[in-house]
Amino acid sequence: MVTTENLNHLLGHSKTIISHQRELKAARGETFNVFSVLSLERRENKTHSAFLAELLNPKGTHLKGSIFLKLFLKVIGDKDLDTSNAQVKVEHHIGTINDVAKTGGRIDIYICDKKGYSISIENKIDAGDQNAQVERYCNFKKGTNKVYYLTLKGTEPSSSSCGELKSGQDFQVISYKEQVHEWMTACLKESVDHPILRETIKQYKILIQKLTSIMDKSHQNKLNDLMLTHIREAAYISENFAKVSGAIKEKLRQAVITKLKEVLDPKYVVYPGHPADKYYSQIWIKYDGLEKSNMFFGVESFSGQGHKGGALFLGVYSLNGKKNEYTIKSERFTNNWYNLSEIPNYEQFSMNLANPETLQKLHSDSAFKEELVNHIVSEVEAYLQLNDKPLHDFLTSVK
Repeated sequence: MVTTENLNHLLGHSKTIISHQRELKAARGETFNVFSVLSLERRENKTHSAFLAELLNPKGTHLKGSIFLKLFLKVIGDKDLDTSNAQVKVEHHIGTINDVAKTGGRIDIYICDKKGYSISIENKIDAGDQNAQVERYCNFKKGTNKVYYLTLKGTEPSSSSCGELKSGQDFQVISYKEQVHEWMTACLKESVDHPILRETIKQYKILIQKLTSIMDKSHQNKLNDLMLTHIREAAYISENFAKVSGAIKEKLRQAVITKLKEVLDPKYVVYPGHPADKYYSQIWIKYDGLEKSNMFFGVESFSGQGHKGGALFLGVYSLNGKKNEYTIKSERFTNNWYNLSEIPNYEQFSMNLANPETLQKLHSDSAFKEELVNHIVSEVEAYLQLNDKPLHDFLTSVK
């Protein structure tokens, strides 16, 4: 039975454990992270793929030879790659994308040896799956190429990406939270005598812990024991937190909708989209008279989930995902989203509505909520001003 006493005990002791974890991080200087300071935390290719590939490369600037590559292969359980002559490439081109034959594309991290064996790693931090992406990579060098799908917490690829292929059989799912974190720990042990290399790897490991909510082992064990001791109360809090946080997110979304209707030019029509309790929650902005068009502007995601790790972003949405004169000239994020622009953080608060500090501030400070609404709306206005003409010209040309 859930009791007030047990709830207070669980909440009080959880707060103590988390506070102690933060105090230790501060004492160790771990609150400073160069990747975070330079806003490089979630950049898949420029940060993560580039960093991982450099460590994997036997000829990398780390000058450690193939030791890091061997450690990685040990973690993922691969015994086929010949590390004595391995090569590592980033954004490896395997041909023009053919959606019919399901071939082509660019592999984020590609490792190969002179015997013809290769490992292909599709790296996903925030980006959504492209059409038949895993299928295309699995069709490349069938029989001698092993495909790994890497995400923050081991998420499976979408059916539109892998088709009928089976995880664990046709390709492997790995995560930053498990395999990459374990690998970084092993790499640190091999870098103790190289201070700059050691501290860089340590900073990256701390970044992984932040992105995947990893605590140090002792604090995690204490928190696990506490939740298991009060498992009914933990489940009760979890269920109700989703409702409470969802209500905060939805109130913000509705406030943004109201403000957009007030300030946008009448040529735009604002549509509510999906509410904040849906995985993909958004606001659509269409042209007056062109509401039935397959392309329009969007703001997503008010749920704190979905593309870009749940961060709020702006973009042009293509309902059918088909190529046309607009999309071929645009920067594609997924088959449906084009020309994305993340809404920058407001002051020190993250524009990801899964962030507890942002949610707390929204709940407790009505002035902050109004400021945040204005911040989001001003970003929408700036985005529309920049992207209005290309989309409007295209839509009116095909009307």
